[in-house]
Amino acid sequence: MKRIWFIILTLFCIISCSRNRENVTIKGSFKEFHPEMIYLKELTRNGVVGVDSSEIDDRGEFMLHAGTTGPAFYVLWIPHSRGINLLALPDDHIKVYINSGEFDIDYTVEGSVESRRISKLVRRQHKTLNQITELSNRFEEIKNAPDYTRQKARLDSLYLEIVKQHKKFSEGFILENPASMVNLMVLDQQLGKTAPVFDIKKDFRIFEIVDSCLTALYPSSEIVINLNRKVVAVREELKTEPGSYAPDISLPDTTGNIIRLQSLKGKNVLLIFWASWCIDCMAQSKKLVNIYQKHDGNLFEIYQVSLDKTRESWVRGLKKEDYPWINVSDLKYWDSETAHTYMVRKIPLYFLIDPDGKIVIKTSRLTDIESKLDEIL
Repeated sequence: MKRIWFIILTLFCIISCSRNRENVTIKGSFKEFHPEMIYLKELTRNGVVGVDSSEIDDRGEFMLHAGTTGPAFYVLWIPHSRGINLLALPDDHIKVYINSGEFDIDYTVEGSVESRRISKLVRRQHKTLNQITELSNRFEEIKNAPDYTRQKARLDSLYLEIVKQHKKFSEGFILENPASMVNLMVLDQQLGKTAPVFDIKKDFRIFEIVDSCLTALYPSSEIVINLNRKVVAVREELKTEPGSYAPDISLPDTTGNIIRLQSLKGKNVLLIFWASWCIDCMAQSKKLVNIYQKHDGNLFEIYQVSLDKTRESWVRGLKKEDYPWINVSDLKYWDSETAHTYMVRKIPLYFLIDPDGKIVIKTSRLTDIESKLDEIL
């Protein structure tokens, strides 16, 4: 009896392993040209991995196999092409019909809703990139034109409109089906080497929508986990970006008295992160004193947080200039929770906070603070 169960379990494992190894099939055909071979590659977190290959028969047909336990991105590839992107789910039986020599653009897909969404995205990208290329060619033609400035302004305006329309399409594409894994490709689009369609800070809402949907559906997917990490990190960072309310700080001064940042509400507050060991911080101390004296009594205050390690070094640094404003510290160096909250990675770092408690400016340059203070006070 035990041996029978062992055989059943062994057969089950063999069938399961085989099923996992080849539970996705991709059939296809070429209409106009017949390359000799076609390759299937998987996009993984470790790079592109070869999965299968197939000869293309006299009728232009081929068959490929893959195995996955969840959504997986694949690329159908032939030499000298950018490839056809596919998104397969377990037990998908996908058919790809390549209609012309434009292998990576002119094709149709059946048997995979997600792969059809990719083809829709690819066609729109191709259209947008062609429009940008045409503008670029026209720009080269007008370089020596007598009315170059006027024509350039017009081309720049057209370019911005093309980018705007593509972004509008991309947002609609995501909101149409926010739980689609294809949205990861949409968020990662580039219209040039330095021209991403989406910026995670400026377009945080759309990243949050995709993240919340995919994390709920595919919590163990590495690519989804990576997106979630980015979203969580940026969410924390945005808490201290201009326009956000400054997180409260409650730290002791040199005498041990706890002073809260929020106790200064109603004033314009310059929040400073510094340390006595920071050469740049100490070099700007005289300018800070001048700024304080200029605006003192004008609903203005400075709240300075030290990242010193010891009370002795902190106090010694303060005595060099006899700072007349609020100075606090938890003496935890870079381990300061306040520094972590405000995403302090280098010092000096300045935050100008308005009377309502909102961050107006975040900068490492004191000249930016001076200009803004002169403007608002």
